[in-house]
Amino acid sequence: KIVGDLLIGLFVFVLFSSNSHSADISLSDESIIIPGGDYNSQGASISITITNSGNDPVELTTVQLVAGGTTYYLYSSSALPPNAKGSANAISPIGASSAGSITIEPGQSVTLSGVVTPNTSGFNGLQLQTGQTVVILVSGLDTVTNQIVSQQVSVVVQD
Repeated sequence: KIVGDLLIGLFVFVLFSSNSHSADISLSDESIIIPGGDYNSQGASISITITNSGNDPVELTTVQLVAGGTTYYLYSSSALPPNAKGSANAISPIGASSAGSITIEPGQSVTLSGVVTPNTSGFNGLQLQTGQTVVILVSGLDTVTNQIVSQQVSVVVQD
């Protein structure tokens, strides 16, 4: 009887532990580079790699840049809120012509990149300079549990 109870307990433990859901994202290889150090004439090249480090698929919802106390959208899977600054597709997956909806499977990564300038629609007012520290905030949605996951990273603007 004891062996039977232990086997049932082990079965229940394995059943529930294998069905646990978690979503998490991690950020790496983030960079903001201003060629020649002159944002006004050269713009800024922005790149970030997002990895799904959980065990559920994650739909990327937004990537935002916070600079000088103002938030600018670099990517959004839906329409931007009214009066929001930025663009829904200022950065997009490498090798893709447009961003669209991005789902990152467990263990997979996606790198988003693009260039913004003072003349890029939605980015008027953004001022970047080498040595400045800005924040990139990435948010996504666990497609199984509908939990929101997010990570942020500080980035020093380089030339």
